[in-house]
Amino acid sequence: MTRVYSHPDPSIAHLVRGALENAGITAIVQGDQLGAAMGEVPPIAAWAEVWVKDGDRLEDARSLVVEVMADPEVDAQPWTCPSCGEVNDAQFAVCWNCGTDIPDAPEA
Repeated sequence: MTRVYSHPDPSIAHLVRGALENAGITAIVQGDQLGAAMGEVPPIAAWAEVWVKDGDRLEDARSLVVEVMADPEVDAQPWTCPSCGEVNDAQFAVCWNCGTDIPDAPEA
């Protein structure tokens, strides 16, 4: 097993694990219950860690972690749902109001 990510907030580690699982990469979170130990152990020793099995998908896992944790595009624009007319922030791929997928981007 290889650690591909660690974070002091276990919910972020679980977010990364979920993205890996959605891509078909088996991953586990370890140390997500160690927050109570902070102060008794060095802080970084209590961080939650995401681990994946060694093998062919290890580099895919590392690339996906970088992609998931990258800052969102700052110039992304809100979009209007074609089904219900709700305005959605750019980071959403599905309308929060009715569940319709974001329309395809216009071709340049």
